[in-house]
Amino acid sequence: MKTLQRIRGFTLVELLVVIAIIGILVGLLLPAVQAAREAARRMQCSNNVKQIGLAFHNYESAFKSFAPGGIVSYSPAAQAALTNANFCTTGSDRTQAPWSVLILPFLEETNLYNRFDFSRTFTGSSNIPGQSPNRELFPLNMKKYQCPSDPDSQSTVNNSNYLGVQGGGPLTGVGSAPCSTQAGQRVFFKNGVVYVNSKTTIGSISDGTTNTFLVGESRYMPTPRMRADGFHAGWASSIKADNAFAVPTVLAGAVLSINAQPRCGPPDCFQFVSRLFGSMHTGGCMFGLSDGSVQFISQNIDINTYRLLSIRDDGQVVGSFLD
Repeated sequence: MKTLQRIRGFTLVELLVVIAIIGILVGLLLPAVQAAREAARRMQCSNNVKQIGLAFHNYESAFKSFAPGGIVSYSPAAQAALTNANFCTTGSDRTQAPWSVLILPFLEETNLYNRFDFSRTFTGSSNIPGQSPNRELFPLNMKKYQCPSDPDSQSTVNNSNYLGVQGGGPLTGVGSAPCSTQAGQRVFFKNGVVYVNSKTTIGSISDGTTNTFLVGESRYMPTPRMRADGFHAGWASSIKADNAFAVPTVLAGAVLSINAQPRCGPPDCFQFVSRLFGSMHTGGCMFGLSDGSVQFISQNIDINTYRLLSIRDDGQVVGSFLD
């Protein structure tokens, strides 16, 4: 007579212990995996800023000045009446290429650059379409202008995470924005390196290229999901000018602290995109300086130091403000 051989298995308690250990290991490893992925995304973002900075410098080598923030022309009558306080709203009859299009050949995007018609108006925002072929190119995605850490930067979206630094300062008093709309919510500066109709040379950056921002990271460019009407800007937006809703679109100034506003959608980013920079990286955002280097700037930086870094010729010694 055969004896039955007892098959030993796991008890319920043992299974529960194993499951608990697996859960603990997953809990320990998942943050590490996520951190590694974010580190890779952050490195790619830093490289994007670096390439943009180099493209600006190559443009400067070719044309003897940095690319203008955006080209805006005026009628003869408007030109005669132009002042420092009304240049963003008075008499603009043609809004043309922004810096983000002008530097395309130096980002190895010459074929795309050649598709634009620089004699015609460019799209300011999606409700101001511009002329063909520029309006048809406006919706195109440009991966080189997108930070992979931003979930809004998808392959179907035409946003940019990098804005030219048009300057900065408080909205009242010394250094205040010379032109603004919407009760000071949409601001235009001229004390930075890249602003409306700028032709900034390296020699005119008297504070030093190592101490002056050129381009900064932003998570605030208005995207189609932001508003119910879908109005949005894009990497190829011209300067939106000549009305009560003027906004520099591809430019921003250092007014508010880094990351001072939540992500868009709602509130309406058109109302603050021109006044700050920010990112989805923890604790700050990337800036390209005028010497071509890239720095991660903490959102806790002293506000006065931060604003001074955005100005090309204030004559202040930035180091004296550092703790």
